[in-house]
Amino acid sequence: YKDHKPNFPNHVQCRLINPAKSEIGIISKNILDRINNDVIKATNARLWRNTHSVIDWFNAIPEKSSYSFLMFDVVEFYPSITENLLSEAIAFASQHTTITDSETETILHAKKTLLFQDNSTWTKSEQPNTFDVTMGSYDGAETCELVGTYILNRIKHIFINNEVGLYRDDGLAILKNKTPSEANRIAKDLNAEFHKLGLRVTTEAHMKTANFLDVTLDLPTGSYRPYAKANNTTHYVHNRSNHPTTIIKTIPASINSRLSKISSDEQQFTSTKDDYQEALKRAGYTYTLQYNSQQDQPPGRKRNRSRNVIWFNPPFSKHVETNVGRKFLSLLDKHFPTNSPFHKLFNRNNVKISYSCMDNMAKILSAHNKSTLLKSDERVTNSCNCRDPTKCPIPGKCQIKNIVYKATVTTNQEPKTYIGISDTEFKKRWYNHKSSFKHEHKKKDTELSKYIWQLKDSNTAYNITWKILKQANSYSNITKRCQLCTWEKYFIITANKPTLLNSRSELISKCRHSNKFLLVNQK
Repeated sequence: YKDHKPNFPNHVQCRLINPAKSEIGIISKNILDRINNDVIKATNARLWRNTHSVIDWFNAIPEKSSYSFLMFDVVEFYPSITENLLSEAIAFASQHTTITDSETETILHAKKTLLFQDNSTWTKSEQPNTFDVTMGSYDGAETCELVGTYILNRIKHIFINNEVGLYRDDGLAILKNKTPSEANRIAKDLNAEFHKLGLRVTTEAHMKTANFLDVTLDLPTGSYRPYAKANNTTHYVHNRSNHPTTIIKTIPASINSRLSKISSDEQQFTSTKDDYQEALKRAGYTYTLQYNSQQDQPPGRKRNRSRNVIWFNPPFSKHVETNVGRKFLSLLDKHFPTNSPFHKLFNRNNVKISYSCMDNMAKILSAHNKSTLLKSDERVTNSCNCRDPTKCPIPGKCQIKNIVYKATVTTNQEPKTYIGISDTEFKKRWYNHKSSFKHEHKKKDTELSKYIWQLKDSNTAYNITWKILKQANSYSNITKRCQLCTWEKYFIITANKPTLLNSRSELISKCRHSNKFLLVNQK
């Protein structure tokens, strides 16, 4: 809910974030990145991508006191982009760069978004099809940039010297020596041009000071300072949170550097630092914010040389006493010494480690509550369909899905165990095992079937019992995680190695359950 908007209780607005993320969006993003860079370079469009580019533009304005700001905001920009508007933007871009029919088709296809509720599909009332530019999609920001360059081209005739820029849905322009009535007339022309594109904008004209992005720009004094919305409360990661030590240490310095960069001088920095200082104090930091001018900061090293780096990203937790990073790097040195033929490929220069953060408590509780509330009745009903319940492989539970199971083979010698997974009903997996025990051409299907055939070849009597170790969610195309495979690896690692039949290759194998989401497997 957009509860920061005025008159929210009487005019409730909400925003749908990331209803679906098409994997084709990754391809579309790369295509749009190339197109946007080519078009911006060819047209010199002032399409800002961060606050620093806005500040650079502001600093370059001569005689600032003779100008005034005209600020505009595209209302509901993402959902307002229609297929026709995007097609026009692509046609405009094709005048400045090469766009193949296949690339156009990929960009448009990535906007096909499906949202389901109660087995029914939701569509927009004004355009009953699946086209939508969603917030949080892989190529949503790049799509807005492409449409933004097209918009800047359409409105450039309104402003002298094309002194107008755009950041996503926020625009800012300067007008020289304009009276309030003249500025309002230009704002009306701007509204009319956006109306032709099927978009709505809100405008504020003849302003000497503008709050744009996270900075306040002041034309009379030529200064700028950090800006935060009135109802905004600043929060930082607590210094006792479960984050890597390097992250905790760099947070205060990063905040100090950021505030210094978006402050024109020490006076502007001091006038706005109190809220941020208080937020740091609430987060448990004793750091004191101090202004650092750009001249005091050493120039960063620029390297043109690119290097292919392999990253190892283990999850970080303060509860783990083992220094995983040190252990990993020592293993790297041990197995790939300088005299190894693979040392050139695997060394500390091109194999790096960077910790990833674990889920916070809010996310853990949310996931638990969601899984509890959405738990399927199939887990407790219709769990067995055997005609003779006494012959059920797992008494009363043969129809359960998404499980890690254990097979125990008992002979006159030491029993052997096999750990497997099934994302379908266990009974289907059990039938496959029985088939591999019966037909010799399937004897190499699993390590279990290999062992059973060894027993059969030696005329050794055996008995197999089955047990469910864990029920977990299979691969999700939303979270990109497979708890089923993770638990299988866990049980294999913790199993008794001398009696385990698994070859342990499952520990490094890729999750095969993600294959069902590939387009090539869709019918």
